[in-house]
Amino acid sequence: MVPLVATLTLLPAPIIAQDWSQPWADPQDRPPRVDLSASAGFLLPTRWSSLVLLGSISSASGVLEQVLSRDLRVEPDTEFSATATYWRSRYGFRAQAGFSRSSLRIGGAPLSGSQSADESVSVGIDTWLYDVQAAIGFVDYKPTRWVWPYGFVGLGGITYHLKKAISPPLTFIEHGPSRVDARGNTIVIADAGRQFLLAIDELSTETVFAVNVGMGTDFRLPLGPAGVGLRLEISDHLAPSPLGLRIRELSVLGAFAPDAGVRFQVVHHLSATAGLVVQIGR
Repeated sequence: MVPLVATLTLLPAPIIAQDWSQPWADPQDRPPRVDLSASAGFLLPTRWSSLVLLGSISSASGVLEQVLSRDLRVEPDTEFSATATYWRSRYGFRAQAGFSRSSLRIGGAPLSGSQSADESVSVGIDTWLYDVQAAIGFVDYKPTRWVWPYGFVGLGGITYHLKKAISPPLTFIEHGPSRVDARGNTIVIADAGRQFLLAIDELSTETVFAVNVGMGTDFRLPLGPAGVGLRLEISDHLAPSPLGLRIRELSVLGAFAPDAGVRFQVVHHLSATAGLVVQIGR
């Protein structure tokens, strides 16, 4: 027994180590690895609202048919992102953050310095995107692979920071006498003997929940226990519009009728990026 132990002790480490190149090597038994990436690309958000008439929510709030929601959108611009991924075989956990600086346009070509409902406005805006994701490789991982395709899905948020606060882009086509509060974000409208309270949320710094889905490919150059490569990714962050609009009817007793909120369309944030990825571990 002693000679056998001595023989195993004297064997070189590569001989007794598991040979991952052999077909019987189980990919699930591989040690974990981490990759870090920095990328740049293009971010294309869809409209926050369209140039449409807001439809009636109920028979008690028909006044909404007289309010026009103007076109509101963030202009496409450059995006920068960073990602860290922990991999175990084909499966991974990612944390990602992105940033884009652009402009928010209301109702067409921008005109600076005006916030009138009848004119177009352009305001600088910073967009932060952040989430955690589950990732899966489309093929079994091997250190010798030059191409590594994968997909991911995750949850997170989007924060919009406007350079100056603005009111939502609403235009009244026809309505009776109205009273506006000092801040300009609450309007009381008299219509056919009934009074409606229209509350609008001022846009400044807004945060919304987001779902992220995407796919990518790494073109890797293995370098011993690590590797470097080119990363290409496309993704979409889906989030509710940050616009807020609520309407209530004032009863004859001075109380509020049930709140009728207006839901705007889902906003897509389409992204395409390319960058450098560094892998630690094999």
